[in-house]
Amino acid sequence: MMRHSCLFRPVPGLLGSILIYMAVTCSVSSCTDDTFNKYQQENTGLLTFDVKVPGNWTNGLSRATTDISIKRMSQSDHAEPLYLVTEISEVAADAAASDAAAKEAATRGSMVNSTDNFHTNFGLSAICYTGAWPEEEPTDWGTDFAHNLKVTKDGTSWKLEKEKQLNWLGTGRIRFFAYSPYSATDENGIIHSGTNKKGIPTLTYTVPTDVKKQQDLMTAMEDCSGGKGGAVNLNFKHALTAVTIKTGSAMLEGKITKVSFKGVYGAGTHQIGSDQWTTTGEPKEFSVGDLDIDLEKETPNEPTTKDENNADATAVNDGGIVDYAKPGTEIIDGDLTFLMIPQTLPKNATLEIEYQDKLTRTSRTLTAKLGEKGEKWPMGKKVVYSISSTGIIVGSPTIELKIDHHDIWMNGIKPSAAEQNAYLPVSGYLRDVQLAAYTKVTQAEEATKIINFSSSVEIEYSTDGGNTWTPTTKDTDGWLPAPQTKADISALANGDDPIPYVAGSILLPAQTSFQELRNKAAQHTDYGAFKLEMIGNNSSLDGYHDLVENNPVAKESANCYVINQPGYYKFPTWYGNTYNNLDDNSAYTYTPSSSTATLDQYILKNFVGHDDQGIIGTQPIPNIEDAVLVWQDSPDLVTDIKYNDYWVYFYMPKEAFNQGNSVIAVRNKKGIILWSWHIWATYCDLNNYQDSKAVNEEGRNFQFLRYNLGYCDPHQGNELRTIKIRFYATMPNGTRQQITNVSVTAGDNPITKGEDGILTFTQPAIIESMAGDNTYFQWGRKDPMLPGVYNTEILGRAPIKDGFLPEGEYVYPHEDNGTTNWANYKEELDMENKVFYSTTNYRFHSEECGRSIGESIQMPYRFFMYRRPGVNSNTDELQDDADGTKNYLRRHWHNGKIIPTSYETKTIMNFWNSQLDTDGPIGKVDYPNNKYVFKTIYDPSPAGYKIPPPTAFSMFSKPRPKQEPPVTPYCGAMPDALLTDFKETPTGWEIREDDGGDLFFFPATGVRDMGIHHRAVDYGTFPAHSKLTFIASSGFHNTGNTSSSCLLFSIDSRSGAVTNKQHVGILYGTNNSYGFTLRPIRDHR
Repeated sequence: MMRHSCLFRPVPGLLGSILIYMAVTCSVSSCTDDTFNKYQQENTGLLTFDVKVPGNWTNGLSRATTDISIKRMSQSDHAEPLYLVTEISEVAADAAASDAAAKEAATRGSMVNSTDNFHTNFGLSAICYTGAWPEEEPTDWGTDFAHNLKVTKDGTSWKLEKEKQLNWLGTGRIRFFAYSPYSATDENGIIHSGTNKKGIPTLTYTVPTDVKKQQDLMTAMEDCSGGKGGAVNLNFKHALTAVTIKTGSAMLEGKITKVSFKGVYGAGTHQIGSDQWTTTGEPKEFSVGDLDIDLEKETPNEPTTKDENNADATAVNDGGIVDYAKPGTEIIDGDLTFLMIPQTLPKNATLEIEYQDKLTRTSRTLTAKLGEKGEKWPMGKKVVYSISSTGIIVGSPTIELKIDHHDIWMNGIKPSAAEQNAYLPVSGYLRDVQLAAYTKVTQAEEATKIINFSSSVEIEYSTDGGNTWTPTTKDTDGWLPAPQTKADISALANGDDPIPYVAGSILLPAQTSFQELRNKAAQHTDYGAFKLEMIGNNSSLDGYHDLVENNPVAKESANCYVINQPGYYKFPTWYGNTYNNLDDNSAYTYTPSSSTATLDQYILKNFVGHDDQGIIGTQPIPNIEDAVLVWQDSPDLVTDIKYNDYWVYFYMPKEAFNQGNSVIAVRNKKGIILWSWHIWATYCDLNNYQDSKAVNEEGRNFQFLRYNLGYCDPHQGNELRTIKIRFYATMPNGTRQQITNVSVTAGDNPITKGEDGILTFTQPAIIESMAGDNTYFQWGRKDPMLPGVYNTEILGRAPIKDGFLPEGEYVYPHEDNGTTNWANYKEELDMENKVFYSTTNYRFHSEECGRSIGESIQMPYRFFMYRRPGVNSNTDELQDDADGTKNYLRRHWHNGKIIPTSYETKTIMNFWNSQLDTDGPIGKVDYPNNKYVFKTIYDPSPAGYKIPPPTAFSMFSKPRPKQEPPVTPYCGAMPDALLTDFKETPTGWEIREDDGGDLFFFPATGVRDMGIHHRAVDYGTFPAHSKLTFIASSGFHNTGNTSSSCLLFSIDSRSGAVTNKQHVGILYGTNNSYGFTLRPIRDHR
């Protein structure tokens, strides 16, 4: 259901910036009743805009040219034929990232080519709404939120009139409609629809007959959350058609005196955001007279000129007595460019050029019919007419790349169009590329023919700015065309349009750190299983490798699948470990023991799904519509995800395969996530576990996974770098040559044209990870949270104060009566988030605590946290928290009583052990801390493994000696003297179990932090404590609702632990909102 209602409210004050500062406020009826907004924070800061414009109206035959045609012209008193060549070109990438476009702008007159010569004002309208924007135009909605407000450039910033500034809503959504230049009435031919017109704003434009007064009308539309905050990108696009004229090949030297377009429409209406115009009125004439344009001849003695179509400009047998004008000479361009209404040209539309040739001094009128075959002037494109004496044009050999990044971006932030076009993953692998290699042969009154040479394309690359070049090897790297069927090959045969694109990929050098991780994985031959040989195939759905049937440990489903080599994979869409366990409901149902449970109010009786209702564990997850990527921490690790008949299928390409983590989710028709799974690419071999001396209640030894769940090795860092590529190909005549007319575009972006046949790609930096990294898990949740990393440079910046609130109840540091009371973040804020890849919808970020289980399932891309009410424990209680609500929210991500659920439980103890119903005392090794763990559907472990009980970690220290008064044998920090073979390493700790046990290694990978006082939740989630590791168990310790906690094992090398010589903590509790490390144990023992 959608709701729409807005009220405008002026706001005092003004922000000055290089951005366009605007503020907007809106009252939306019942918006806060919408489910999606139930927990969204109010954000009423000033609303700002970041303006971008296309870099240029592209000229000439290039990737930008989408259409070429040739027509014979009629002319007075001249027997030799002339031809009109028509070229229609795209607009280049946005000028915000193009210095070249900004430099070009200075010669373009009234045409906008960059932010430097953008109009001095623009108009803004907006509609606020809730729900989804309707497929049909919302004719009952109006621009009540903002209507035709004038924004004016003032130096380097943009300003509204002071009384008309606006604020963010903090709720719902806003769709903005902008146009430039601004018009209040009709002073420049532009009329904005009135306030009484409902629906999307409409522009009415009448083209001035004086070409120098014609406007480069531009429009922009952007839709965003009303609580987004920050800047909204307004990507302006050209709304008209630019029409210019130039000389072609073998055009006689002479003088142009007048140019006219007759019988074309000069008025129309346009709905902002659409790509269509509706013409109005009658066709009329637009002309430029009193011209005195000399068509100068070729420079004497210079080599034969090639025109822009690669044809000889003087290829006419004239005996050398005729001078020809230089091809490409501009006749109408710059400030004389016609900026016209986009239209299907009327049948009688004509171009007339009055011209006097220098040889005979004869005045001639050249006439061409423009609309006989329904030709168009497309919106936002440039139409170039050139006059030539030849009726056949062979175009330049051309290579076009279309790259599909599938809207997956670094850190979920969409870059500019130019940056998208230039983006090369750190793997060097562009996995989804369409390549066209062709030349066009165009003849007057005939269909254009395509000559295809894609099969011979070769790539050379340079990593040193073009100083040296390295050839690629066919079928190994460079251009890698996908296998083609006979039908594919037939379709690529020389023939008519369209342009023959070939699917494939491009493989260029990876960043060295990416390759380092691969090499390390392959070197783990002792306990590793990493390979680069492909497994499975996509010839049919049966060819995909079944991750359940082929699991070496247990043939059952799980929330995590471990993968050791690239290939095609599939898994069943069942909850957690329910698949192949139809006779056992212990994974999702609590069965009371013979004795009465002591903590019944904390027990989840029937485990729930995304809707907080009890699941049915004997069938697949119902109502699945599709499967999607949520996030991954290595580019293109998992691709080609699809859902079919209760199975998820995906591909892990060899070229991008590396150590890393990925999350795949299934959704219903409304786009709600129903469940998700962790894909861990690793050398970890599930069959090579590590035996422990500790035992469970049945006397069986625990067997640990050798590595932390989601672990990736340490690696070096790399600086951002550019990689240049150039193309060679064998022409139809057998010659091999470099192709100089090349371009690239990502998705629907404007093209980026190569410079001298060279395309430049940008490969991002890689952050060094000293100790490696692993995924974190909030206690009781099934989904992995993003890893954190650190290195010497990051540690040197600690404490990292990015995003610190400037003030509050306490500032940093806080001085009170001459004493400093502050939180020492030096050993806490010393890590950064690992780079990840996701769509903007699933960007990994933070969200407020107090969530139900169902909400946590719907948001595997959110870490739940709550801002600490005070600076430290001594001051927290002073923050108006008498009932402990704030303290609970900070310590616990879950609260099943805030929204209606089927289970109505605030605190849950059996998330990771379905039959756990007894409080786990701190420091106690035996029952219930050694109780057998019944793996649940929320357990994050791979098949055949589960989260251990607290006792599993008890042998990493000797117990404290008996003494008076009595002490707990195990409780929190243990004296170093009780440890065996404990050793700190640069990347973690070695520790041997007591009683001759095995030597274990635990990397120093930190934690994902709870909320701190000096950062708001909307700043985002962050890793912390590089010298600490918290490894959670399935155990639960009850101390009341406020501070009930999980039981854990920890290793700590912070200054306090070093001073006290107490590095290891065993069998004690901490807050459930941390992001913990996990070290699973073998199941079914």
